[in-house]
Amino acid sequence: MTGRISRRAWRLGRVLSAGAALLFALALVGCHPRKIDMTARGLGGGKDPGDDLPRDGSLSVSLRAVLENGGSERPLAEGETLHSGDHLYFQLRTSQPAYLYVVLFGPDGSASVLYPPPGPGGAIDERRARIAARCPVRIPDKASFFLQDPAGLQDLRVVAALEPLARSDRRLCEALRLPCLLLDDQPVPPCPPERTRALFSAVKVAAASLGGVASLRLLLKQEK
Repeated sequence: MTGRISRRAWRLGRVLSAGAALLFALALVGCHPRKIDMTARGLGGGKDPGDDLPRDGSLSVSLRAVLENGGSERPLAEGETLHSGDHLYFQLRTSQPAYLYVVLFGPDGSASVLYPPPGPGGAIDERRARIAARCPVRIPDKASFFLQDPAGLQDLRVVAALEPLARSDRRLCEALRLPCLLLDDQPVPPCPPERTRALFSAVKVAAASLGGVASLRLLLKQEK
């Protein structure tokens, strides 16, 4: 059995698979801001109270996963079982300006790039991978993933790098099945000050290695 997320009114981008491809879609649902109390794991020192990222100049990336059902939201714990019909979205932040990459691997080995967003024509645009420090990135930006049958195990990979990943870790870039273009450094996009002040606790946080690359993964099990 393979897992998929159906697609409605929003394109996730190109599915990278030599054989079968994991199908995705989005069901547009009302997303009302609400405070979510999540337990942070693996957090180091040097943070403001309630924040999930250090302020010591190092690079870290944080991941928040939120499950939406019946107009309510709650944190999604790692290893939790999802069911067909569930809605969910992800929110990520980095402590420094970074290049962000998010790829979802299906149980059949297919890979779908959730970030960076696609450019004109639907192709992966790595020039859009750069994000500002402490600026939340919501995936998807205005909707939520809608889980449909068949069920299976989804493997979410998140990578943040100080340089384009093709330069900082070519092997990891290829393992994520990205285009891995040797791009020049891209400008840091603007981020409204009120967004950088928005704090949330994360389900997972990863600090960068000496090579300036931080990576984490979240396994999502879907049943009927």
